[in-house]
Amino acid sequence: METIRTLFSPKAVAWVLVLIVAIVVPPIVGGYVTSMLILIAIWTIMCFSMNLIFGYTGQLSLGHAAFLGIGAYAFSLITVKLHVGFWPAFFIAIAFTGVVAFLVGIPALKLRGPYFILVTLGFAVIVGVIVLGWIDLTGGANGLFGIPRPNPIPLPGGATLRFDSLLSMYYFILFFVVLIGVFCHRLVHSLIGKRFIAISYNENLTESLGIITMSQKLLSFTISAILAGIAGVLYATYNAVISPELTHFARGMDVVAYLIVGGAGTMAGPIVGTMVLMAVPEVLQVLPYLKTLINGIILMLFILFLPNGIIGWFNTNLGRRLMSRRAVNGPA
Repeated sequence: METIRTLFSPKAVAWVLVLIVAIVVPPIVGGYVTSMLILIAIWTIMCFSMNLIFGYTGQLSLGHAAFLGIGAYAFSLITVKLHVGFWPAFFIAIAFTGVVAFLVGIPALKLRGPYFILVTLGFAVIVGVIVLGWIDLTGGANGLFGIPRPNPIPLPGGATLRFDSLLSMYYFILFFVVLIGVFCHRLVHSLIGKRFIAISYNENLTESLGIITMSQKLLSFTISAILAGIAGVLYATYNAVISPELTHFARGMDVVAYLIVGGAGTMAGPIVGTMVLMAVPEVLQVLPYLKTLINGIILMLFILFLPNGIIGWFNTNLGRRLMSRRAVNGPA
């Protein structure tokens, strides 16, 4: 009975409706909107990544643009220069990103507060300089091009699933958004996730309970970086061209802004925040240099008036209404 209630809970129904809309809408709208939805989906994965380390573990990292770039460049170099197939390159790239994150996290996570933030920011700057300066390997300012799309997948009956169209790439990336969203939900509600949340509330108290907080933070940081690496791979295979701008530390700050607007520490926050800050400037059809200004104004207003983000505000007001109803109706 409890399982049935969970399956048909308002939250579950809402998620199903959102997924149906995400599946049905792209064939109806034009190619421009579909391409925007693809970018929103990729940056939503980045936001899921940031949400895990910042929203649930309480460690603000400004170096996630580096892991995005490492995933993208590792995949591109393996496929373009070594001519390795898509899926082997995919797994090698995200594994490499995870190893780098693990090695960076060992010294970085011994620091707390602004010191950890500065170390991750410095790491992002270093990666950006390497990508820009190592011309023979990365192509420098010209970047890398000719990055392949996913290999066709054979289906029963002799049919083949190809990814050479914009719509097919959208559904390919949407599959990863759903997969990573479900993974993050399961992780956060597991024992490991409860340890992450405990660290975000009070790391010293968590440590006094016998939990090795360093290992838990390192696990969260590494998983988070792997998710950022997946976003980088998806961006590279969709765009077919990557440049050093992808690794700029400002991209990591953009993701933090998306998460703050949507609501850190919530499952829907990454989706809502990314849609708001990416879609609003496009809807207004503003000039590129004004997008940063508009996003900055929106972020400032949210920090001042909705510090918990859109989803955090919604959950707080919904909880108050439920409590008031119980107070009026009395216990069941």
